[in-house]
Amino acid sequence: MGVVTIVEPGPITAHVIDSLAMLTTGVCEELRTSGAGPLCWCGLHPGAVVSWEYCGQCSGDACGMGYVRLAGVFPYSTFPVQIVDFQCTAPLAWVVEVGALRCMPMPSDGEIASPDELALVTVEQVLDAQALYRALKCYGLEVAVESYTPVGPAGGCVGGFWRAYLALD
Repeated sequence: MGVVTIVEPGPITAHVIDSLAMLTTGVCEELRTSGAGPLCWCGLHPGAVVSWEYCGQCSGDACGMGYVRLAGVFPYSTFPVQIVDFQCTAPLAWVVEVGALRCMPMPSDGEIASPDELALVTVEQVLDAQALYRALKCYGLEVAVESYTPVGPAGGCVGGFWRAYLALD
């Protein structure tokens, strides 16, 4: 097996990394200040799916997680419409998910959550959806946003994510 050499990122790669970091900072700040409040974990999450293991109760009243996940990348000639680039000259659109998961009320065995408890969870989901949208649209990136997708409840968590396209080249 050969030796792997890690190289410093070039200016385009550094710009992508810096933009993802800036978006992550915005997501975490917006969720904390205008979303449903503090989170236990918020950051850039790698991989094909987000691990819900970071969604849970932690110190204080905080519960849940916020994230930015790189969900794909493709060449385009008209942003954000994907093309097949035969010349290796087209810019790239970076697909991201920005999301939040919060704790779901877990009643005792044999009980169900009250309508008021579920209404509060819905209000928190709406606040987070709006905060995530602000993070996408208000931090100086060229972005095209698709729809918000609710997820859960599962494993004691519920939330959702926005899928968006960033023009970073």
